[in-house]
Amino acid sequence: MIGALLALAAPVQAAQAVPAHPRPAAPAARSAPLEVRMVVVTAFEIGADTGDMAGEYQAWAEEMPQALPFPLGYRDLRYDPVRKLLLLSTGIGTNRAAASTMALGLDPRFDLSKAYWLVAAIAGVNPETASIGSAAWIGDVVDTDYGYLVDPREAPEGWPYGMFARGASGPYAQPLPEDKSFNLFETNRGLRDWAYGLTKSVVLPDTPNLRKIREGYAAYPAATRPPSVMTGDEATGQTFWHGAMLNRHTERWVSYWTGGKGTFVMTGMEDSGVLASLRQLAKTGRADSRRAMILRTGSNYSLQPAGKSAVASLMAESSDDNLSGLGESLFAAHAVGRRVVDEITGHWARYRDTIPSASAPTASAPVD
Repeated sequence: MIGALLALAAPVQAAQAVPAHPRPAAPAARSAPLEVRMVVVTAFEIGADTGDMAGEYQAWAEEMPQALPFPLGYRDLRYDPVRKLLLLSTGIGTNRAAASTMALGLDPRFDLSKAYWLVAAIAGVNPETASIGSAAWIGDVVDTDYGYLVDPREAPEGWPYGMFARGASGPYAQPLPEDKSFNLFETNRGLRDWAYGLTKSVVLPDTPNLRKIREGYAAYPAATRPPSVMTGDEATGQTFWHGAMLNRHTERWVSYWTGGKGTFVMTGMEDSGVLASLRQLAKTGRADSRRAMILRTGSNYSLQPAGKSAVASLMAESSDDNLSGLGESLFAAHAVGRRVVDEITGHWARYRDTIPSASAPTASAPVD
């Protein structure tokens, strides 16, 4: 009798333990995304995030207390909860810069919809237009990789270079291709000029090292001046090029894509990737590409000094990352960029919904 009752009870107990239509578990509460007022974008770093020989990332990382994992990137992010400031290291090169920027832009942990983006990075500096250790706020960024290329030894007689625009019949051929979006990346000129106005009085150090380097460039008046803050345009691409012949080509390439208005001042390796990603992110409101600023500082001249070949000059610059003006250019990137960071993050009510321009006053005078 007892055995029969237990047998009858067993199916009932099983049915109670496993309901026929189980209720779905309540979704875990999601925390609100972190507010980001500015993203500082760096690329070149030498070793650890902090505490050893510094690249672009370290000066910012050492003042930002929170490290945030970023598995889709190349280094951890850093975040300052007071200034709502985020630090990104993209890694070197156009492809890594594009991938890192896009990965950050799609990261649900952050609200980047109102964020300003500041690339603060070192560069090669054109001795025809500027001096080593200088800082340039960039207007137009011209990509040097996208196009057609033949070896100059196989080019028709009279061609100065083998690189020319896709769709064109030869170097610098007119008219310009109808679609310039692969090669020309225009920043917000009003914002660029505002940043320059805020920082043009920053005194950059003119060290014995810089003065010695300038001795090899006596034939270039602009290269013999002490470092300063300026405006100009940038050539950017995946290749670290060097030499007088490529420098002349790059000057013409920047002029070509900007309709004769651009002045080649700095050469970098990431910025077309950063700006292309921001263009795409802007389509969904994940970022505002009008809020992007490019600050490049001269760590080495883009061509050789008197008495040295292009190859010898390049090898001297690239050995052990011993860029000739590295320390001074890193200082300039942080010192000049920091004034813009402090102005925007410290007076967020002014800049959250209104992008500053050269005609708009700042909320406060620059501070040291």
